[in-house]
Amino acid sequence: MRVNTTSDPRTFASRAGDWLAREPVANNVLLVHALDPAGIPPGDGEPVFAWIEDPAGSVLGAGFTRAPYRMTISAMPVAASRALAERLAELQTALPGVNGPTDAATQFAARWSELAGTPAHREREQWIMQCLETVRPADPPGRPRLATHDDLDMVAEWFSASMRDSGMTRQDVLRRSRHLVGGQLAGKRLIVWEAEDGTPVGAAGWAPPIAGVVRPSGVFVVPERRDGGYATLLLGEVTARALESGVDACVCTHYLKYQSMQAVVENVGYRRLLDLVEYRFD
Repeated sequence: MRVNTTSDPRTFASRAGDWLAREPVANNVLLVHALDPAGIPPGDGEPVFAWIEDPAGSVLGAGFTRAPYRMTISAMPVAASRALAERLAELQTALPGVNGPTDAATQFAARWSELAGTPAHREREQWIMQCLETVRPADPPGRPRLATHDDLDMVAEWFSASMRDSGMTRQDVLRRSRHLVGGQLAGKRLIVWEAEDGTPVGAAGWAPPIAGVVRPSGVFVVPERRDGGYATLLLGEVTARALESGVDACVCTHYLKYQSMQAVVENVGYRRLLDLVEYRFD
């Protein structure tokens, strides 16, 4: 088999995009990196897109990384995940970790650890969850409004707090959050929820549709309001807006560590689709 790498998202999309789009919910993150003009997060050095082919040229799997982020990989055969780790080690790619479907990520992490001499710590269990329909509550407390540029600093700080377990420095997290919020503002894909007295209590955004799928992102409620049901209202509102626009599904990644969020996403209508795991290398 052959492992191919490029820093060009267009090249990656032309070679692996159709294969990824066969499972657009499971592969949404990789499709966003490849196809959304703002989908490559700010980082250090060039991004690395990778795809693995069998001898006949058929795609077996794909991945993306850019320092300081962990690598995201798709489902793939064991041999492909190990070959991917070997190729990235040859290229001396800096990898703080990997996340992906459980079998593929576990095999990648084991092979990377062997080659790099770096322990691989199984850090976070995750689910990919999808929603095909949702219903807004009839009489919610407060109201949603589209965010404006005046909200950028506030929401970026909020979203940074929700990434506290990413393993990145605060500076890198804030850089990522401002990039995310800026893109959502430009695309009118960010809402702020105001309590009945007009006080902003939280925010949520969503990515542009890719292959008929939308990913809500950055759902955050200020700590003093977290018993008011606002997380469900925010996730439900952005999910409803996306589905009303005509997409096939919405997708979110649920971290099993945050048990309180499972009830939130299930109340909105999300259901478990695929198990993921995240490893840290150090």
